[in-house]
Amino acid sequence: MTDSSANTARVSLRTLLWLAIGILVTLFAVSAAFSVYGRLAVRAAVNDLSEQLLPAQRAVAELTTSYLNQETGQRGYALTGDPQFLEPYDAGRRDAAALHSRLDTLLAEDPAAQAALQTTVEAAEMWRIRAAEPEISARRANASEPDRIQSTTATGKELFDDLRARLAALSARTDVLVAEQVERVHSAQALANIATVAACVLAVVMVVIAVYLTRRLLTRPIDRLLADISAVAGGDYGREIDTDGPREVAIIAGAVDTMRTSLLAKNEQLMAAERASARDDEQSRMAADLHDVTLQRVFGLGLALTSLGFRQPRLSAELDPLIDETDSIVRGLRAVIFDLTQSTAAAGSGNAGSLSAAVSEIVENSAAALGFTPDVCVEGPVDRYSGGEAGPELQAALREALSNVARHAQASVCSVRVTADDDGLVLIVSDNGTGIAAGAAQGHGLTNIRSRAERLGGHAAIRDLGPGTEVEWDIPAADASPHVTIDRRPGDL
Repeated sequence: MTDSSANTARVSLRTLLWLAIGILVTLFAVSAAFSVYGRLAVRAAVNDLSEQLLPAQRAVAELTTSYLNQETGQRGYALTGDPQFLEPYDAGRRDAAALHSRLDTLLAEDPAAQAALQTTVEAAEMWRIRAAEPEISARRANASEPDRIQSTTATGKELFDDLRARLAALSARTDVLVAEQVERVHSAQALANIATVAACVLAVVMVVIAVYLTRRLLTRPIDRLLADISAVAGGDYGREIDTDGPREVAIIAGAVDTMRTSLLAKNEQLMAAERASARDDEQSRMAADLHDVTLQRVFGLGLALTSLGFRQPRLSAELDPLIDETDSIVRGLRAVIFDLTQSTAAAGSGNAGSLSAAVSEIVENSAAALGFTPDVCVEGPVDRYSGGEAGPELQAALREALSNVARHAQASVCSVRVTADDDGLVLIVSDNGTGIAAGAAQGHGLTNIRSRAERLGGHAAIRDLGPGTEVEWDIPAADASPHVTIDRRPGDL
């Protein structure tokens, strides 16, 4: 078995995995960066082509058309004198002005194109001032001087030919710009394609590397370790544990070997624990028998005595001490049951009964003394108080309250409500009986109910409902200052 110093010298699986992940992530990030750069370059080149150069090329063609319309209109008017020929001339001038402004914006980043545009504008202005406008003015002033008109026309043709040449140069420059940008688009697209192919190749390489590293550094050592562990689990305690692999595998192998050598000692401890568990189970069974049989029988005896005292008032003086004695026996049995259940609670035996079930059982057992079965309502997580002190105390308070109803209330209806929430546990017992007699002295019943609440930091209250009586008993989830409130002085409760 490899010792701790040898295990420390090994490279950990976490380090190997992080190193492999770091290399793979770096390769992927580089390929992704190239791919994104290529795509962005393609997008930028296409945007420049579609938003600037192609519109500029179309604008140059439109500018040439506008100048041709001007020249045609001006020449037609000069020859015929018909004012309708001036409409294409005027429209061409307006279009040319708008196109000059647009081309100035679209070709702002190319000095050669800007220079060609400027010379075109100057040539057009020269033709207009020296030829077009004089011919139009001469035709308007005197249509009978053909020699003058012919002279002006010759000058205009020479100037317009120069304008044509300038327009051709501007068009050629825009064609060159478009061709260059198309080439840039093709280059960027080729770069993007290369980056995409490289990213795919790197992805394949990453998968191959990941599979190899997983098998070499993780799968094979773990398979061998599992085989050794299975053999030891099957009873082959003499088999050595293979410690090849990363640090974590070696540590696990050492731990398994340590467990192998301590199995006999653990078996002995397990047997001792089983004996203790059997003892705890017996204690729990005894506590359950006391609670389910003896305690309920004594409680039923107390209720029977209470019912007898109600039917035979002249025997109350003799029966009251017996009833108090049964209450004392119930408290003693509860203490014994509590001690038994507490002794097994640390072992997690879970023998504490359900509080809601205990409440229902107490109510059912009281039916014989009351002459009817009270209504029961249980709300909230009441059973979480079953295993502590609160559950037994609430059960005792409920028995006291039902005993008081049977002895004094002469009621025909009684209701029991138990609610639990994050604030605490509440018990309310109400009846439609005679209520609290004025000037009645406080008896043992209310004193017991109050003391049980105060021990747990809660309070008890009794209220005259007129007719009827309500007993409220509640305790907090955490410690609180105990107090008791009474709306009217109770009778012998």
